[in-house]
Amino acid sequence: MTPLLCRVAQEVATFSGRHNATLTRIRRIATTILGLGAVYVSTAGPVLSVPATPSSVPTLVCDVPARTPDQIADLLASTEIATPAATTDGETLPEGVPADADAAGTMERIVHLWLACQNSGEPLRAWSLFSDGYLYRLLSRQGELSGQYYRALATPVSAADEAAVVLAIAGERLLPDGRYGATVTLEYPSVPMPKQFFFFFTEIEGRLVIDGILGEISFSVP
Repeated sequence: MTPLLCRVAQEVATFSGRHNATLTRIRRIATTILGLGAVYVSTAGPVLSVPATPSSVPTLVCDVPARTPDQIADLLASTEIATPAATTDGETLPEGVPADADAAGTMERIVHLWLACQNSGEPLRAWSLFSDGYLYRLLSRQGELSGQYYRALATPVSAADEAAVVLAIAGERLLPDGRYGATVTLEYPSVPMPKQFFFFFTEIEGRLVIDGILGEISFSVP
């Protein structure tokens, strides 16, 4: 893993020091897996220049059904999974057109629900909010997943004093490829500055799911 991706992993991780070293190590791999997809995003375009407005969605409880080991094993065994791009290839994110109120509200709720699962240390539930293609792209890099790995993931590890919060969600838009996107600003207690991410969403069987998360680590100072 490159220094950049290691840094992303450190920023996104929210773990409790009260658990034994083995469980913590397995949990760290699972809950920082988003760092594998993080890239620099150009600030030259309109996406990150859109003024952020405070998010109005209240704190949600992570109550989505968890992905099961069998479901994940079947996913990883598939040879016909279309995966979303991991980078923008140096291109500025597309502007698209403003999303309607219903779509924007749905994106907000999904982000808050995803973060609730992250904060409560329940990655199997968080992964239920990902498209198969995005989850496949992330997990296929981990090699064979053991029973011990799944047992650890199924045990919630909450660290309330390290919980991230959503500061703002901005620029909700319908993208040219038919997906949706939004810029999300998160605050982590252990990180001095808020962090911005660009979330992609795609519609699967009538519902929106997260289809990619691009993280920006370095920002230009005006």
